[in-house]
Amino acid sequence: MKKLQQFLTALVAVLTVFALGSSALAQTVDSGKNGAGTITISNASQGDTYTIYKLFDATVTEDGTGISYKLPKGKTADNFGGSQWFEVDTKGNITAKSNADLTSEEFKQWAVQHGEEVASATAADNTLVFNNVPYGYYYIKSSLGSIISVDSTRPSATVIDKNTTNPTIPDKNTGGGKTILNNTSTTSQTTAKIGDTVNFQIKFNATNYVTKDRQTKQIVSYTIEDTPTALKINQDSVLVKVAGQDITAKVAKTFEGGKMKLVLTWVADNNKTIYNSPSEVVITYSAVVTKDAKEGQATNSATIGYNTSDTPDANPTPVNPTQPTETTTITTHRFTLKKTNDVSDTLTGAEFKLYDAENNGTEIKVVKETEGVYRVAQADEQGVIIEAGEVVIKGLKHSTTYYLEEIKAPNGYNVLTERKAVTVSEDNNARADVVNKKGAVLPNTGAIGTTLFYLIGSILLLVALVYTISKRRMNSI
Repeated sequence: MKKLQQFLTALVAVLTVFALGSSALAQTVDSGKNGAGTITISNASQGDTYTIYKLFDATVTEDGTGISYKLPKGKTADNFGGSQWFEVDTKGNITAKSNADLTSEEFKQWAVQHGEEVASATAADNTLVFNNVPYGYYYIKSSLGSIISVDSTRPSATVIDKNTTNPTIPDKNTGGGKTILNNTSTTSQTTAKIGDTVNFQIKFNATNYVTKDRQTKQIVSYTIEDTPTALKINQDSVLVKVAGQDITAKVAKTFEGGKMKLVLTWVADNNKTIYNSPSEVVITYSAVVTKDAKEGQATNSATIGYNTSDTPDANPTPVNPTQPTETTTITTHRFTLKKTNDVSDTLTGAEFKLYDAENNGTEIKVVKETEGVYRVAQADEQGVIIEAGEVVIKGLKHSTTYYLEEIKAPNGYNVLTERKAVTVSEDNNARADVVNKKGAVLPNTGAIGTTLFYLIGSILLLVALVYTISKRRMNSI
């Protein structure tokens, strides 16, 4: 018996179990067992379910100095199943085995399987109190995994939930952190052309408390800051969901210098946490690739942090301290257009437009940056004709086929009747060599042409000459 009491004393110290009274404002649950004790879960995580299992009965001496733990009714030394951790004598008295590990997963499974479920409740407050609990030795199932003794010397036992489930960033394979949305999948890098809309997602698991260095603190807010380069965030596209619920209207949003800052308030005025713990937070929004991405890429960096009740106005603590900032990248690409004749001489004077389809489709407008260099235009820019020569066209999406339509050929050359395809490569080495041929000599307008007459006349003259020479030779014989 003494060994068990010593064991429990040490275990209680480790698990920070205290003999405290319950709060008048706490959520209370009647166990319905007509017992004389209470179990209080202080610092409870709202949304977490707490279930208490009685493993053994407890009796106490009249002066309160002695405690005896016994097998519940119907349990015997052969069938109670806990011989790995406890010893039972012939009268059903329980003593603890030395070095018994009551924190193992195996013990927790045994406690749930063989213990008597006394009460269960989902925390709707930061304090959860189970009333009318019979005296006994209990296991509490939750993120706690604690054991506790409730008896006449400790009729009001309190367990402080350390909320070991801190805020976390889910696995990248499930879209955790900052990612680019590509249909139903997520990625950290993609390609686009200037003017394209790119969809983004920020995803993390939020909790109501955080425990560090054996100190538990209440989280009062989460802050997400997003800093784009060569991207313009569509402010109206921002959508914030917590546990699937749209809370966008409740989020404080600021957009300064192109930077987006979102603050998610996590507690109400009475310091009661608003959301269950843990809760999945998903933020989605879109941004347009701007002309600043002409040199090859646009980036988007996000930080996810939280503030606790003791430092609500300090710089947010990163959810992931080892990688406080996550960056996604959008690349743009280019190709070279060269106008030549059929012997590969470069020609000037040709004019082109760029399209996204072989026939019809949408024209991709471009602007001229410098001599021989064009880039894709933004929506607010007026496009120009591509003049070639040999020119570079940049700000395009790689692994994508575009089509050049010649609208004017160099002087003396025929205009092409079909669009020329060019597939932009990731290495930026794609080329479109557009070949023109000289035009054919055509007959004069309104006549059948003089060439035929010249040819017939030459033949007639040749025949006359041959005839004259032959006739002279015949006369001289």
